[in-house]
Order: sequence, then C-alpha cells, then structure tokens
Amino acid sequence: MTIGTMEVTLVGAKGLKNTDFSGGGIDPYVLVQYKSQERKSGVARGQGRAPVWNEKFMFRVEYPGADDHYKLILKIMDKDSFTADDYLGQATIYLKEFLEIGVENGTAELPPRKYSVVYSDQSYSGEIQVGITFNQKPSEDKQRRLDLKEEEVEKLEAELDGELKLKKILQCALQGPVHSCSCLSSLLPNKVRVLLAELAMVEEEIIWLERKVDELKFSLHQEKSKTKEQEMLWQQWGQQQQMQLISREGNQTELKDFELLSRSLNCEEYRKDKLVRGRRASMGSSTDIQSMSSTRSTEEIAENSRCSRRGRNYSQTDAAVVEKPNKLSEELIKCLIGIFLQLNQAPLDTKRSAIVPKYPLSCKNSKGFMSKTSFNCTIPACSFDDSSSNLDPYGILPDLDGTIRDVGPYKTFVQITRNSLDTGRVSECFPAMGKLRILMHKLCNVDLTYLTYKQKLAFWINIYNGCIMHAFLQHGLPSTQEKLLALMNKAAMNVGGIVLNALAIEHFILRHPSDSKQGPTDEKEMLLRHAYGLGYPEPNITFALCRGSWSSPAIRIYTPDTVVNELERAKVEYLEASVGVTNKKKIVVPKLLQWHMKDFADDMDSLLEWIYSQLPHSTMLKKLIMECLNGEAKSPNAKMVEVQPYVSEFRYLLPW
Repeated sequence: MTIGTMEVTLVGAKGLKNTDFSGGGIDPYVLVQYKSQERKSGVARGQGRAPVWNEKFMFRVEYPGADDHYKLILKIMDKDSFTADDYLGQATIYLKEFLEIGVENGTAELPPRKYSVVYSDQSYSGEIQVGITFNQKPSEDKQRRLDLKEEEVEKLEAELDGELKLKKILQCALQGPVHSCSCLSSLLPNKVRVLLAELAMVEEEIIWLERKVDELKFSLHQEKSKTKEQEMLWQQWGQQQQMQLISREGNQTELKDFELLSRSLNCEEYRKDKLVRGRRASMGSSTDIQSMSSTRSTEEIAENSRCSRRGRNYSQTDAAVVEKPNKLSEELIKCLIGIFLQLNQAPLDTKRSAIVPKYPLSCKNSKGFMSKTSFNCTIPACSFDDSSSNLDPYGILPDLDGTIRDVGPYKTFVQITRNSLDTGRVSECFPAMGKLRILMHKLCNVDLTYLTYKQKLAFWINIYNGCIMHAFLQHGLPSTQEKLLALMNKAAMNVGGIVLNALAIEHFILRHPSDSKQGPTDEKEMLLRHAYGLGYPEPNITFALCRGSWSSPAIRIYTPDTVVNELERAKVEYLEASVGVTNKKKIVVPKLLQWHMKDFADDMDSLLEWIYSQLPHSTMLKKLIMECLNGEAKSPNAKMVEVQPYVSEFRYLLPW
C-alpha cells in the first residue's frame, strides 16, 4: 500500500445556476470530498455565477485502499445567511488511473481543466475548473499544520459571518426606532422579534403619553390666555352696564337712532364689499364685466331687503357650534374639487390665455404662523401637452410590445390644466363660493386638542391640499418661478385661530422633525409641533400631498377611519401611473420618489426593489421591472434608472 498526499487546486467556475429568485446574486462555495475526507472553500461573496477561488486543499491518499472507489466530488453550494444553503450542483472526477500513474512514478499531475457541473435532475448547471497533483509520502508535520490551518479558516469565517450580521443589525438600528426597521425581522430570531414587538408597543405608548402631556400644556396655556381675555371682557361689560344704567332714562331715543344707523352702515359696507369682490372676480374679458354689472342692480334691491336680517344673525354665526374637524376638512376638499370641476371646460377648447380669477375667501383674523422653508421647484423649458390622455398622465413611454400599459385607477381622474380653466363659468360657482366661505369661517373655530393619530393625519392632509387649491383660486395661476414660490408661502388657512401656510403644515406637522431642513426657532413653533405634530412619521404622505403641479399625485379625500388604507392605495396607484419601463430596458422613476427616497430605501438599488415589492402581482409593470432586474446585462441597477424631472406646470388630477 502506498500512502501519499493529493493536492486539489480549485480555480473557479462559470455559468452556475442562480437559485435566488428575489433578484439578488449568489454567494457560492465548494465542498471538496474524497472518500471520508471533506474540505470547504471560502465563500465567493458578490461574485455571482462566475466565482473565482484560487484555493488549494490537501488529502491523504492510500492506494490501493479498502474499497475501489477513487473519485473526487466537488459539491457547489450557495451561502445563505439565515436559511439553509442552496445546492447548485456537483462535479465528479474519477482518479483511479491518475493514482496508478502517481504510485508508479512517485508523482502525477492533472493541470487545471474544466469539468461539467450537474444538477440533481442531471441537467447541465455550468462548469468548474480544477487541477490535481499527487505526491508520495508527505511529511506528517506538514499535514498536521495544513489541517490546523483549515480549521482556523473555518473558525474565522464563522466569526466574520457573525460580525457581518451584527453590523447590519446596528446599521438598521441607527436608521430610526427599532420597530420601524423592516430589515431586523429577517435578521433576528423569533424570540427577539417578539421582544422587539413588545418594545415597539411600549415606545408607542410613551409617545402617546408624551403627546398628551404636551397637549395638556398647550391647553393650559390657551386656558390662561382665554381667562385673561374673559376677565378683561367682564370688566368692560361691568363698566358699560353702569354707564347704561346712568343714561338709560335720558337716552332712549338716541339709542334707537344709533341702532338704526349701525344697521344701515352694515348694509352699506356689505354692499361695497360685494362690489369690490365682483370687480376682482372679473379678470377675464370685458363682456364678463358687463354681464356682472347688469345683474348688480337686482342684487342690490334684494340685498336691501336682507340687510337687517344679516345684521341680526351676524353675531349668531360667530357663536356657532364648532364643527367636527375631520368632517369639516372633508367638506372643504369636496367643495374645492367641485369648484375646479365647474371651472373646467371641454378638452377640445384651445384657448391659451385662461386666468383663474382672484377671490378673497380667507378668514385670517388671528395670530399667524408662516413657515420660512423655501420651495424648490423648477419650471421646465420644454412644454407639456395639457390635453394628454389620462391613459398616460405622467408621460411614461409605451411598453416593449408597442402598446400603452394600463396605469390603473389614474385613468379615471379628471385633468385640470391651465388651458382647461374657463373664467366664463365663474357665475356657476357662486353657490359653491358661498359654501366655501362658510366652511373656512367654521375652520377658524375648530378644536384639535383631543384628536387621535389617524384623525390628525387625515385632517392635516386635507387641510394641506385645501390650502394650495384655495391659493390658486384666491391669487390665480403663477406665470413665473418667482410667483410660484410666493404663492406657496401665501397658501394659508386659519385653523383654530392660528394662520398656517402649506409649507408649515408639511414641515412642522406632517413630516417628522428629523426630515425638516429648518428646526423650530421659537416657542410658537415648538408649541405647534407638540400640539398638532404626528407622534411618528408616515412615509406614505408623499403620495397624498398635492402641490397642484404636473408631477404631483392625485387629489383624494382622506377619512380618519380608513386613512392608513387610503394612503396605501394612493401609494400603489401612484407607482402604477408614474413608474415605467422604456424600450431600452430602463426603469423610469419620478423625481418625487428620488427626493423622498430615504423614507423607503437606502439607495437607488434598494429603491427599485422596494418599488417592485409594492406593485400588485398581476400588473404588467411588475413583470417588466423583473425582466430588467434579471436581464443579461451585468451593469448595476442604478444605471438602469432614468429619473423623470419634476415639472411644476399647473395641473390637478381630481376624482370624478
């Protein structure tokens, strides 16, 4: 019997089977077996289907042996961190003749050559390159050292895997709260996940209690202010009562005359105010002005008969019962949508000079709060077709087969553009304008102290969208970038006695504090954030906030009971309509998603995977994205992406 050592040189492999159906690559390694001896190669991480190892393994060989099976088996596996490793195939090399030559000559060598890799169903699964050398009577000390090195390498690899897991867990933990890291669910054991779920509940309870404490502080602050005001009013009322008691008998006639005079002045001021609003509303053609002035005399006659009634009921309107905030915000959005739909004209009209009239509809009679956050929007040099079909609302190119892909529910929305607004229909909107004024007056008196998280979320999304829609009606459509920036800061409403503009609502109430570029600078902003801000962020508000631009999502009405499901539906429908695949196998992603990418992913590669995971299984878009991600090209996913620029041209997509 001859004893020798066999050195196996593992060079690399090509064309291995990809068993990772999620679209990621494989991390292959090789188990080299000779009879009862087994060696394990290093893991070729990130090398995919064409790994390179360049490793050598030593085996003890006895020839002739107890049995007649002289073969070398190379089993190729895919390393998985949290599940069982996947089997990729194996190659078998028969060594009997090779060992006979080695025993006869004292040495033998098979230079590196390619061997076929066969899968479990006997199908071809790539090839592997291996070289073999046989030498008689190796040193026992050298063999012992080699065995120790192999064991040391295996221990170090196990330590490295543990360190990589720990690194990924720490990176996820640094991104935010523990319960908001979706990656932890796949990295941690089941018992740890249960513990984290309980910890998340405790954190939410703490946040809720802290928010309640802040609300109570804010209520106490308001109560103190109201108490001081009431004390002053009582003092003034007492003084007035004393004066009235002194002069009651001698001034009865003068008081009656003063009451009649005040009523007539109120009627005159109301009539003048109505005439001023009529002039502001007539920014269209001269025929509009004539038509409005022709009906003015009849309106004045009717107003004379109603003036005294308005004077008596004015104080009752101010003391009306405060409406429910969420119902009020929903009615406000419905009213604004109705006005825009009434102003919308037929799509075949080709007028190019439509201007939205200005209506003084605001009710800003209290303390104000305006965000100084700048709004970055660029009006593109190229022009967009305002009459484009709803089948492709965001200008996504046709699919690979030349047909237009179904964009989902977005095809049912009504497009409102600069050219489709008809000022000739202003008279049709007068009833809705009156209702809008009443709703905004009620909004001044709402109490938001005890709203829940979902109620706050739905209410402020509706108010944000209503602010911008009202600003377009009140100030008209901006024609330049500077006017658009000014309009975004003017888009404000009086909510519960505090005047807030749209940017303040977005950055200090709806967005999480860490997302805000400019933190609170005074006590007012801190009180606002603590009293009205959301306790934890909701990334899906990106698909609900509409700035009235070509690249904005569609307008919807959000209700507190189903706001989470409504936001989820808004996200999926926006992705279906705004993400596309070009004929050059590039994935078109809207600029809005790139701006808010950190809410959903770490980089562009993970953003593509997130978009793929959010789309419904039955859509053609999901299949096209999968084809791009699993294509033959080996370029990074980021090079497949084409970011569609943000277009600030005016447009609304409204529900019918």
